[in-house]
Amino acid sequence: MRKLTGFFIIFICITVPIDAQIRYTQDDSTVFERFLQYSKQGNNSIIHTARFFMDVPYVGGTLEGDSVEHLRVNLRELDCFTFMETVIALHLMLQSKELSFERFCNNLQYIRYRGGILDGYLSRLHYTSEWLSDNQHKGILDLPELPSCQVFSPNISFMSSHCDLYPALKAHPAWCKAILQTETDINKLQLTYIPKELVNATSQNIRNGDIIAITTRIKGLDIAHVGFALIRDKKVYLLHASSEAKKVIISDETLYDYLMNRKNHSGIIVARMK
Repeated sequence: MRKLTGFFIIFICITVPIDAQIRYTQDDSTVFERFLQYSKQGNNSIIHTARFFMDVPYVGGTLEGDSVEHLRVNLRELDCFTFMETVIALHLMLQSKELSFERFCNNLQYIRYRGGILDGYLSRLHYTSEWLSDNQHKGILDLPELPSCQVFSPNISFMSSHCDLYPALKAHPAWCKAILQTETDINKLQLTYIPKELVNATSQNIRNGDIIAITTRIKGLDIAHVGFALIRDKKVYLLHASSEAKKVIISDETLYDYLMNRKNHSGIIVARMK
């Protein structure tokens, strides 16, 4: 897949304007200020940033609302995907040295929407496969081909097959056809993954802070869960917003055991920040 140079793309990332009204609360501003103080206490690694959100409650569906798409910021409640996006947006802000809520929101918009442009509900990167590919092309991350990698085909259809589960699609049936076309395009992507049975064999190639996207056997879906790799005693664990624990945690199980103990998980795609 085409890769672009990191320095050029990161420059674009920090200069694209926010072009939509932001949805957040005063409490989110307070959490952001606490994060700025926290960030002074350690290094600027992505794991240090992710640890700030330990024990934050897991809440799903926080990006869904009325059919008018806004940049929704919620630092008080996170699901696995908004946790990942929030951490990355904050990490990019720290790298830029421009420590402001506006820069954080700018980064969040850039990684959340196709090409970084917020242009309605359909511009959001709803599927993780496309999110990974899009942010690779932006120069935000790499998709390294680690040992034991095999071809991964997204084979997605869930949103177009379950439009009634999404308020915006239910309100606008024509959008469902557009989602179907997006799914068709995503299914042409050429990605690689590591089957879960082989994760232990290649775990030494996973780095602290790598993004772990867990592939699934659930029909119509590509990725079931995301988090960050945390290395302890040369073993890989998962730092993630857990729907089981109902909060952000570091898993007690190694990543390998976590995968093997869940029948619908089929493997992992590893992404790495530039």
